[in-house]
Amino acid sequence: MIEDLSLAPAEIAAKFINQTHRHVFLTGKAGTGKTTFLKEIIAKTHKKTIIVAPTGIAAINAGGVTIHSLFQLPFGTFIPRILTENQFAGQHYHNPQTLVKHLGMNAVKRRMLLDLELLIIDEVSMLRADLLDAIDFVLRFVRRNNAGFGGVQLLFIGDLHQLPPVVKSTEWNLLSSCYSSAFFFDALALRNQPPVYIELEKIYRQDDNTFISLLNNLRNNKTNEADIALLEQYYKADFEPSLKDNYITLTTHNHKADGLNKSNLEKLKSKSFFYKAHIEGDFPENAFPAEGTLELKVGAQVMFIKNDPRGEQRFFNGKLAVVTHLSNSFIEVQPDGEAETLVLEQYSWKNIKYTTNKTTNEIEEDVIGTFTQFPLKLAWAITVHKSQGLTFDKAIIDIGDAFAPGQIYVALSRLRSLNGLVLTSLMGNRVIRADQNVTYFSRLKEQQGDLQTQIKKERGLYIRHILINSFDFTHLDIYTYEHAFSYSKDEKRSVKQHYAKWAEQLQTDIKALKVNADKFLKQIERIFATENTEQLNILSERIEAATQYFNPLLQQYSRSVFDTIEEIKQQKQTKTYHRELLDLEAMIYEQYKRIAKAGLLLRAAVNNIELDKEAFASLNENPEREAQILRAYTLANDEELTEETYFSKPKKVKKAQKVKEPKEDTKAITLRLFKEGKTPTEIAQERKMAKATIEGHLAYFVAQQIINAKEVIAPKKLEEILHVIREHKTIKLGELKEILPKNIDYAEIKIGIAAYLAEGE
Repeated sequence: MIEDLSLAPAEIAAKFINQTHRHVFLTGKAGTGKTTFLKEIIAKTHKKTIIVAPTGIAAINAGGVTIHSLFQLPFGTFIPRILTENQFAGQHYHNPQTLVKHLGMNAVKRRMLLDLELLIIDEVSMLRADLLDAIDFVLRFVRRNNAGFGGVQLLFIGDLHQLPPVVKSTEWNLLSSCYSSAFFFDALALRNQPPVYIELEKIYRQDDNTFISLLNNLRNNKTNEADIALLEQYYKADFEPSLKDNYITLTTHNHKADGLNKSNLEKLKSKSFFYKAHIEGDFPENAFPAEGTLELKVGAQVMFIKNDPRGEQRFFNGKLAVVTHLSNSFIEVQPDGEAETLVLEQYSWKNIKYTTNKTTNEIEEDVIGTFTQFPLKLAWAITVHKSQGLTFDKAIIDIGDAFAPGQIYVALSRLRSLNGLVLTSLMGNRVIRADQNVTYFSRLKEQQGDLQTQIKKERGLYIRHILINSFDFTHLDIYTYEHAFSYSKDEKRSVKQHYAKWAEQLQTDIKALKVNADKFLKQIERIFATENTEQLNILSERIEAATQYFNPLLQQYSRSVFDTIEEIKQQKQTKTYHRELLDLEAMIYEQYKRIAKAGLLLRAAVNNIELDKEAFASLNENPEREAQILRAYTLANDEELTEETYFSKPKKVKKAQKVKEPKEDTKAITLRLFKEGKTPTEIAQERKMAKATIEGHLAYFVAQQIINAKEVIAPKKLEEILHVIREHKTIKLGELKEILPKNIDYAEIKIGIAAYLAEGE
């Protein structure tokens, strides 16, 4: 039974985010509060979250990073499959194989993507389908998880009736072979996982019903003759306001807006003052949120580009003002409609990157640069693109040559009412019509049924997903297995080799723990398969008991890794091994946290309580581990290791003859050698790595259909593995090893699992 049958769309969206695993598309007309919802979700959700956007400016405004920087994607067209040799010959594009070459991720970024639970994509109207499929590929690849987006939940935020994705005709020649349209919703990754369609409906910007009706018709591609006639009433072809009228002109192209601002500024006879932004750290020019050098004169019409940082609501983003006094150190303005003037302070925008907290394993923001400038810009004119999110009382709209349907809707929806509208060009039906693909996708809202009813079902599926994920030791087992095999017998003199037996014992212990975890997973599945009103209470009791068994052992293994770190720190040339051990401990600790978090979520479900970020704060309060981490990151000479000095590649390599291959490209190197015709054994010998490790690399590419499994292992073995997987309906490494003949090893089983997963997709 749904607790509240009158939930607002924003509340429904929040419940889908916090209580389910479904992807969500949150949309709404201009002024309905999408940005407010984004901020509230970030502040309250218990999930590990990252925000991205298609452009640098959109990312800065959303408080996130660009898609390309987070996922290390090259610019250009992405084709999610390997084309035939002659297909589109001569045209440049990227595919899964070429993307792998760009994934030079350090340990911090890889760890962060492994822990990610919720990815928020803002300004999704500009997101191309091929870029979303590229994100899907990277997450699957890095997380070693062939589920959509590697098992990560996505929240898409934006208005598809605004600015569409940009696709050149030459790019569409390629993309049209895979996609129905360039919009994100036509990405292949969403075919079997369509998002829940939730629309915010209450409009906070306009209260004029006639104007709201017009905007709705524009947005929904239902413009009629009455709408056209209404707009023509505001047509004034030669309208030229005085500089004191406080009109802003919305136009379609940058050169038009820049020209109007420059010419109006020149008309003022007062002295020019120049204010140069102060930039610290890393802040790329293409992401500048304001002018690098702001030129102003007394009498200039300006616009605030931030809300009042004091929270006193003296001004807001998009409010117009007139400059009343200038000096080299301050700016005084009079906001439109206000009797008093304001002396402005400079404002700092942050450029962030995401990182993983060394102690808690939580995803955090790390400020890598700041841009400090007065939050103003000249505002006699602005482009429609840059006006998104702003509100004006009066505007001159010049969009007769609009090059995208959404531009007209965006421009008109910036106004509070029709009373402030002046049109300097007429709009024909050609430019008003919305994109048919968007219209078709919007029908999903009516077809998906009652969302509040779906929340209860999806909540149960999410609990099952969390529990199974928490007690699935597969990734930890494989990681420790590969770690144990990384102790090369050729390195007899290395410090690392002295700990080979310790690593083998750890791998044996975790394998034994996984056997018990697999048995417990079967118990969970049996409980879920039984229709029982006490199901949640029974699960809660079983999880409590399991937590008391598994987590003390995981803590014991974690301490063992820390003890080894303390030993090797005293010796030279152990930096790489030190890093490997920290990564290993992070995997163990994350398994521990998942189990603890699952218990909290289940108890909350039993008591019908919705948990927020604060409810999980206790999981991060671990004084013992905090002390262990502090010691682990402190070298024998008391120098503290940082991400920059520890995880980054060395800037100088003196011995050019023995340059080490970048660790983050290791799988790509294996793929290249394999494509050159070398066998896994030959690659292992050349790279001085265990053959099982090389075959593990190749398993990733088999899962992505980049290489054929029969090229890696004998076809008969492959068929035998696939037969057992299908017959026993399991892809668990330990179970398959027990069933299959002894001559089939773990590495070959992983190839078979990868082939099965690829076959299923």
